Amino acid sequence: MARPGRALSSKGEAVNPLLNVQMPVAAHEVASPKSRERARFAIADFKDLPVSPKKLRVVANLVPRLYWREAMLQLEFCRKNMGVMVKNCVECAVKNAREQGLDSTRLVVDQCIVGKGSYFKKPDYKARGKVGVKRSYFSHLRVIVRELEDGQVRNTKNFGRWTRTASLLGLSWEQRIQQLPRYVPLPGYDPTGAIEMPSHVRKLK
Repeated sequence: MARPGRALSSKGEAVNPLLNVQMPVAAHEVASPKSRERARFAIADFKDLPVSPKKLRVVANLVPRLYWREAMLQLEFCRKNMGVMVKNCVECAVKNAREQGLDSTRLVVDQCIVGKGSYFKKPDYKARGKVGVKRSYFSHLRVIVRELEDGQVRNTKNFGRWTRTASLLGLSWEQRIQQLPRYVPLPGYDPTGAIEMPSHVRKLK
C-alpha cells in the first residue's frame, strides 16, 4: 500500500480528512495581540569601554527603573568618570527610540546590563628584577529603554523629583534663587553674565 505523500507546508490542515471535524489549533500557533504590536523598547550597545566591569557596574546600577530624564540628571552630577559613558549610552538608546516612533515623554530605563569585554596583558615590573602580569580590562554596556503608559511613568522612582527639577529649570535665574532658600551665591558669580568679573580674576578663553 502506497504511503500518502506529505504536505509541502508544515502547517496542518484545519479539518481532519478522516473524521471530517475541525482540528484544534495549538496555543503557540495563535498569534497573541502582543506579538502583533510594535516593539515598545529600544536598545543601545557600547562595546569595549576602557573600564573594568566591576567599576562600571557601580554607576550602571543607578539608572534602572528611572525616568530617562531623571537618569540623565543623576548621571550629570555623578562624580565618577564612568557616569559619562552610561549617560551617552542612555542618550543613544533614547535617540534610537525616537527613530522607531516611540514617545520620548514615556520612556523609562528598563535595564542597564554590563558585560566583560576583551582584555590584554602587559608586564608589571617589580623589585629584584621580577616581572608580573597586569591585565587591562574592557567592558560592554547595554541600555534598554521601554515605553510605558502615562500612569506607569508617574509611578516610577523619583519621578516627582524630576518634575520639580524641570519646573525649576524652566524659570529664570532670579526666580530660581527665590525658590532655593539654602542657596548661598558665590561672590563674583553671575550665570547671566550681567556682572563683570574682577580684574584680578583671569578669564578662561
